[in-house]
Amino acid sequence: MQLTLRDFFMRLPLLSGIGLKTTTACWHWVSQHTELTNVTPAILTQLCQDMAIPDKRAALLLDQLFTAAVTARLTTNLTHSGCLTIADAAYPVALKETYAPPVALFFRGDLRLLQRPLLAVVGSRNPSAYALHAMRLLLPRVVQQHIGIVSGLAQGVDTLAHQVALAYRGPTIAVIGTGLDHCYPAANRDLMDELTQNHLVLSEYPWGTSGARHHFPERNRIIAGLSNSTLVVEAAHHSGSLITANIALQENRNVLAIPGRVDSPNSVGTNELILAGAKPILQPEHIIEEVLVDKLP
Repeated sequence: MQLTLRDFFMRLPLLSGIGLKTTTACWHWVSQHTELTNVTPAILTQLCQDMAIPDKRAALLLDQLFTAAVTARLTTNLTHSGCLTIADAAYPVALKETYAPPVALFFRGDLRLLQRPLLAVVGSRNPSAYALHAMRLLLPRVVQQHIGIVSGLAQGVDTLAHQVALAYRGPTIAVIGTGLDHCYPAANRDLMDELTQNHLVLSEYPWGTSGARHHFPERNRIIAGLSNSTLVVEAAHHSGSLITANIALQENRNVLAIPGRVDSPNSVGTNELILAGAKPILQPEHIIEEVLVDKLP
């Protein structure tokens, strides 16, 4: 049996016991073999040997990849959603350039939004009134410049970022840490439905996958990877938003931060980012000039 590269990458997230480290190794090997068009058991064995994939994990790959059970799982996913693989021409170049790009993204909505200039917006799940006010002041002008807002559909800053985009008739993309049949938090179900119908929701997790703690840091790398700039609205000292900011820095992306009160625990992270070199955002133009740096006169 042989698989096209697209089929190979669609199947990888469906395999039990196979995680990000292994799928990334598979992608790196395939990217080094540009002549490759299909994957057979023999080619997969060679991949595992070349990439020093442990025997137990290599056995999981070989035992599952070509089975009817995985074909059935793939059919279920494609019945409910689309799938964009790293082998597809529509896969975002910026995301492909990251160290550990998702080999497949299940989606519902309009993939054309990935071609827009994009701004990642992250921050506290329990934002202060100051943070919410700052977002309402800064983001509308950004959205009106046809810049898409990318966030994670979490409560707090993520939710308001998506809502501002909708209110000002701009595009918005949610990257979630569950399968597309789950919504976390459940209170955002109506918002998620709106995005799947008129915007875009992405997940690297197959249909039926519930949330797990490690999914959300993994999700953050996609949010940062899709965008050339990441705006941190408000973040405590050990906030998950700082993980996204650090990923953006590692991928040579712009990190922007809204300055906060010096006596606010929720602003410690953003103020430290600015101290470390992140661009302080005081007005919408500061964001626009970063995102549209190659498009402004």
